[in-house]
Amino acid sequence: MGRAVGRSPPGPVLLMFRPVFGVEVEPALAAEGVVRLGTNLCHWFLLESDGRVVVVDAGLPAYRPQLERGLAVLGRGPADVEAVVATHDHIDHTGAAGTLSRELGVPVYLHAAERTSRAERSRLPYLRHRAAWVFLTHLESSGRPEPPGRIETFEDGAQLPGGLRAIHTGGHTSGHCVFVHESRGLLFAGDLICTRNPLTGGLGPQLLPRALNLSSGTMLDSLTRLESLEVGTILFGHGEPWTQGAAAAVRRAREIGLT
Repeated sequence: MGRAVGRSPPGPVLLMFRPVFGVEVEPALAAEGVVRLGTNLCHWFLLESDGRVVVVDAGLPAYRPQLERGLAVLGRGPADVEAVVATHDHIDHTGAAGTLSRELGVPVYLHAAERTSRAERSRLPYLRHRAAWVFLTHLESSGRPEPPGRIETFEDGAQLPGGLRAIHTGGHTSGHCVFVHESRGLLFAGDLICTRNPLTGGLGPQLLPRALNLSSGTMLDSLTRLESLEVGTILFGHGEPWTQGAAAAVRRAREIGLT
């Protein structure tokens, strides 16, 4: 079994809902040359290509100690890491990015349009779900991020380290992107869609909940950029991998609609 990550603050309301810690997952291959790290609540990835390693998203700050064990699965070490490539700048995707950037002397890549923004809906309506208490408690108890040593910005269509191509899919944030690796038939979907809704606990391909999005309507529009991609595996920030094709994932997300 994995170990608990983060610490739940005391309080009668939280105790009533009995939030649990995020349970650390064992580093394991999720696709060719890709190791999945993180917890049952949030994932980040290591992509090996031509003897070098790219961190795709960087989890929460408390996840930093997972790096070396993940690299060992690939037969690599910290000196092999060349960059951190982030789908967007939320703490559960760039939480350890600053620390890694400074420790390893590598840049953090973010889309040029990425900005801090408010969500379109309050989180309060989601507190009827136990999953929301668990996830939000985990976010608050998993440390504070450090600023990166160097940020490199990119535009839609950019070729990035690791053989990744960026596809701008705004809506969750202004500069949110997904990353496709064509030769491996692999897609890193970030938080455009998930297969486990972090606030409702709902399963299957769907949009992130409105309390975490800048514009869910824009996200629905962004789905059109995914459905024609020929990928065999889709990896998410939240939820298990999807292997039934991008078109099927998009269709299911549209059927579920706003969450």
